[in-house]
Formats: sequence, C-alpha cells, structure tokens
Amino acid sequence: MKSIKSLLVVALIVSAFAANAQSKIAHINSGKLMEMMPELKAVQDSLETISTEYQSVLSSIEAEVTNKQKYWADNPSSNPTILELREKEYQELITRYQTTQQMAQKDVSKKQEQMIQPIIDRLKETIIQVAKEKGYDYVLDSTEGGGLIYGAPSDDLMNAVKKKLGIE
Repeated sequence: MKSIKSLLVVALIVSAFAANAQSKIAHINSGKLMEMMPELKAVQDSLETISTEYQSVLSSIEAEVTNKQKYWADNPSSNPTILELREKEYQELITRYQTTQQMAQKDVSKKQEQMIQPIIDRLKETIIQVAKEKGYDYVLDSTEGGGLIYGAPSDDLMNAVKKKLGIE
C-alpha cells in the first residue's frame, strides 16, 4: 500500500512540474543542416583549389630534395666542407618545406573560417527566426557536442542571480 501512495505522490509532483513547465523545446542537427546548404559546396571547392596550389608548391620542394639526394648519391664527396655544404643545403630545403607547409595550413584554416562564418551566422539567424515564429523557448543542437542554439530572453536568470549574489 505504501508503494502505491509513493507512486501517487511522485505522479502528483511530476504533473505539478509539468503543468508549471510550459516551455516549448525543439532540437535540430545543425551539422547535418549545414552539410545540405549549397553555399558549403562552394566553400569546399574554393578551399580545395587553394590546397591544391599549396600542394603543388610542396611537391616541387619534395622533387628538389629528391633530385639533390640523387645528385649527391651519384657524386659522392669525402671533402668535409662539401659534405657540410650539402647538409646545410638539405636542412634549408627541409626548413623551407616545413615553413611552406605551416603557412599553407594557417592560410587554408584562416580562409575556411572567413568563408564558413557567414554561413554559420545565416544558419543560426534562420534557426532563431523559425524558433520565434513557432513559439519555441529553447532550441537545442543535436549535433554531437552541440548545445543551446536559442534561449528565450525572458527565461534568462542572469540578472536575478547577479542581484542575489550582490553583483552589480
């Protein structure tokens, strides 16, 4: 009999919370939605073009290293000064390759961020507009690692909590 009363009390408490909690919550997988946007294909094509250009430069440096190594193998030297010069030239080529590779990664990353940010902004603004039109208080991103995309300003407790903590 006690378990039935306990279940009844729990059911009443849950229904009371449910009656008070009238917030409408929606979710969306913004990652999948973004993949469907035609603008993303143009960004990917542009980044692929830039990456291909850098890969061409890196390939030419690799070819230069290979040619030098072949030349050195075909023309050995026991002269310490020549060996030192070859080692120095080899290290310069490797450094040039690594520097070019780092510059390429930074440039592609920067361009990707510049080109994708407007798409992300447009996507977020559209989600917020639809949420408001449909009367949702919260929209959660169901993309892995996603979070809150939109929260109704009326539900923001920041000012009340700051006041209670005595924060100006």
